[in-house]
Amino acid sequence: MHYTEKNLAEYVKMGMPANILAPTGGRVMIVRSKDEGKTWSKPETLIDTPADDRHPAFVQLQDGTVICSFFIYLGDEAPLTDPKQLPPPHVFFLRSFDGGATWEKEPIPLGRPYFHETDGPFALLKDGSVLIALNGRPEGPPDQAGLFRSTDRGAKWELLSTVKAAHDLQEVTVAELPDSRLVLMARPEGDICWSSDHGRTWSVPVTFGMRMFAPSLYVLRDGTLVCLHGSYAPGHPGLRVIFSTDGGLTWIAPAQDHGFLVDDSYGYGKAMELTDGSLFVTYIATGGHGSADARSNAIRCIRLQVRADHSGIELLSAPNH
Repeated sequence: MHYTEKNLAEYVKMGMPANILAPTGGRVMIVRSKDEGKTWSKPETLIDTPADDRHPAFVQLQDGTVICSFFIYLGDEAPLTDPKQLPPPHVFFLRSFDGGATWEKEPIPLGRPYFHETDGPFALLKDGSVLIALNGRPEGPPDQAGLFRSTDRGAKWELLSTVKAAHDLQEVTVAELPDSRLVLMARPEGDICWSSDHGRTWSVPVTFGMRMFAPSLYVLRDGTLVCLHGSYAPGHPGLRVIFSTDGGLTWIAPAQDHGFLVDDSYGYGKAMELTDGSLFVTYIATGGHGSADARSNAIRCIRLQVRADHSGIELLSAPNH
């Protein structure tokens, strides 16, 4: 690992213990459910690299191939002395061709190492290709967004475009609208922009008054655009959701600075639409960094439904209740 004394001091300041032996940091774990989330398999390690593995995301392609993305964190890395030298890859992909029962042994590096983080979800396009959004610093700070596309089941990824703003664009998410436009959102200012040429060029990112972290976009079968996100709004924390009936030009929310409350938790949620039109959401219970938070943390699941008249949301019982 490449953690420095500066990293360790920052972790201790957060409340994390300094005497924990974690030689490889995080790892990518996988659990499975065959009954829409009623029961789950025992967690298994999908991959555990020598680095700190983070934020796995999955997509299943039209032919059944499952792709998992993740990125590694290496702490504060020493600056490169040779300007022609590239830093090591940070984003990787694993693939399964049997529904997730077995996986490729060697992860596929992105090949563009200056884009170092992706949180998912993927965007499966109507033409069968798949998009993923990343953030990184190809020109130094602030973070930019990078849009990558694969047409060969995740074997290779093409950089389509980059999106810049005067501030960081992080934890970027992208979705395809019913009219085939693409829409992108990012942390922390809730920047949003659109592409009408399949991701080659983008409108100028704009904010709409809602600061957020870990946004993720989903287009429901009825065309509603949903954004699941963590909230920065004072007095209104937690995992929240907003939605749009016009492709993200305007948003339906209980207030200008925060969305509808899903759970008073840390968040970092991801969702999928079930056959009944509801969203099955998985998310993290606590966001603290101390030992007590680690002991009480869990992955939670909940279902929510956008009301038919788009006046709000309904929280539904989990399938096993």
